[in-house]
Amino acid sequence: MFRRLISMILAALFILSLSSAALAANTMQQGSMYVNTENGKALRFRSTKATAKDNILAEIPYGTKVYVLDWDGTWARIRYNSAIGYVVKKYLSIARPEPYSVVSSRRAEEAVMKELEKDLKAADRKLDHSRLQKVITYDVTVRTGVEDLTANAYDKPSLTAVAVAGFEEGARLEVTAVNRDWAEIFDGATGITAYMLLEDLEIDVIENELLEDDG
Repeated sequence: MFRRLISMILAALFILSLSSAALAANTMQQGSMYVNTENGKALRFRSTKATAKDNILAEIPYGTKVYVLDWDGTWARIRYNSAIGYVVKKYLSIARPEPYSVVSSRRAEEAVMKELEKDLKAADRKLDHSRLQKVITYDVTVRTGVEDLTANAYDKPSLTAVAVAGFEEGARLEVTAVNRDWAEIFDGATGITAYMLLEDLEIDVIENELLEDDG
């Protein structure tokens, strides 16, 4: 369950674009600007500074360039198609906005990401966060499951911590400390010491029995 949730978060992070279209709600200047509504709909172009039904001259499509003549409170007086009128200034931006399909897709991804992060924190709260107890070192093999390529190792025993490594199916590690849900692991190949979920690790029974016999 935890592996699947972590994989979804990483996938969302990979496709997530962090850039956004900048609104120029407080920019007081004359010159060319662009319609940049929050919902991608057209901006109402009015004959007066009032949100009335009888003063709408036109609806200016999202992304259209207009020319700002001056500002008055929450309104901008603009020229559009040779006509002069008013629009709400917060829906104008200096930069040409991205196509709204791109903006909408990004917002949807961000909403999904927030939900995944919420689920991850909820899952993490159910895990044992007590201090790990040192044990006699024993060998384990990483088991990623059918749907995952790697199992994460973190800098702290928490699903919300930083993932410092990802181990493939069959990777060999050593466990040095445990609690109910977490293991402190050591990777002899890289020298990394980190923390992994015990459910991602399988004890190498035969290998450890041989080591005990040698002792």
